[in-house]
Amino acid sequence: MHSVLFVLVSTCLLHSANAWNNGLQKTPAMGFNTWNRFQCNIDEDLIRQTAVQMKDLGFLDAGYDFINIDDCWLLKDRDASGSLVTDPDKFPSGLKNLTEFLHGLGFKAGIYEDLGLTTCAGFAGSLNHELTDARLFVDLGFDYAKIDDCNSGSFSGTNPERFQRWTDATTQIQQETGKMLFYSFVEWQSFDAWTWGPPIANSWRIYDDIQPNWGRITAILNNASFIGDFSNFWGHNDLDMLENGNGELTLAEQRSHFTAWALTKSPLLIGTDISSLSQDSIDILLNPEIIAINQDTQIGEPLKPFFWGKNPDGTWDPMFPAQYWSGFSQDKQHTAIMYINFNDRTVDLNFTFAHSPHLQADKKYAIRDLWKHEDIGVFSDFFFDGSIPSHDARVYIFTEQT
Repeated sequence: MHSVLFVLVSTCLLHSANAWNNGLQKTPAMGFNTWNRFQCNIDEDLIRQTAVQMKDLGFLDAGYDFINIDDCWLLKDRDASGSLVTDPDKFPSGLKNLTEFLHGLGFKAGIYEDLGLTTCAGFAGSLNHELTDARLFVDLGFDYAKIDDCNSGSFSGTNPERFQRWTDATTQIQQETGKMLFYSFVEWQSFDAWTWGPPIANSWRIYDDIQPNWGRITAILNNASFIGDFSNFWGHNDLDMLENGNGELTLAEQRSHFTAWALTKSPLLIGTDISSLSQDSIDILLNPEIIAINQDTQIGEPLKPFFWGKNPDGTWDPMFPAQYWSGFSQDKQHTAIMYINFNDRTVDLNFTFAHSPHLQADKKYAIRDLWKHEDIGVFSDFFFDGSIPSHDARVYIFTEQT
């Protein structure tokens, strides 16, 4: 399968050049989404409390400025005029009141719909109502629309044609109101959206739903390792919502998960109960030096693999993806290096500068560890760091010395 992906990557420049710049989110979106932890168990109190907690804990100041309501906010039937109906038991004060509350705190608000006749959870879908629904979302004060693809089989067109309907709807609503919705979509079945998504949306899912376990995280990252060239400013590969704080992920696995999502320039949408996060998990999600790479306004390309490590380079392996990744940060004198230890034991990392296309073999580099938050010295030719725990990550900034 990896050979097929390399063929796709060879055409990436054509797609990247056509990215849909609708003036929103030059860098990946950051925020919160209800689905991973709460699924259908949502209401306005949860949204309000989450927003207040995120602001109090420093998440808003760190850049997490979207509060997104996923599926189950609506009823199964539209009203007599054809409009979606908010569940009055879950949101008795109304969604307009809720978005005004979020905006008052400094957040932006996101909402969910589906391309089909029903949503994934069985509520009213948007098929043939795209313009009506986009207009409603803007009227209710939303800034972000996540469009799913669970039940769209009744539409006979291609996936690009299906998702283009929401692009067209948001564009028309902008012409009417001056307000553009951030547009993120989830493609099912073929999962090839990176080849056609850039001119259609701001972000597009690249794999099946995330789960709070190491095996699913490695499988998603493995897929991402072959398609980094399709992601850049204004359009991003979406590795799915963060599972930090969920399941049985160790702190090392949470650190690797967050590191990989951030440095592949995926959207960073927290999907847990903010009130139950440990301080260690909070510290991982708030690492300013990692977030700065994700939100880099000078370099839009994500980090990409330069050395697979245990496997031969270019190996498709959902359980053991590429270990060594690199990419420029801020300018071409600064290179970010990411290493993830997929082994079940503690190991050392080492590579020569000539391995990475972002480093010059004949230069010296001052190196900073972004998880230890410390400068570790000036190196030439070769880099070594010892005792990386199982499933843990390291990130460094290499600064070229003149």
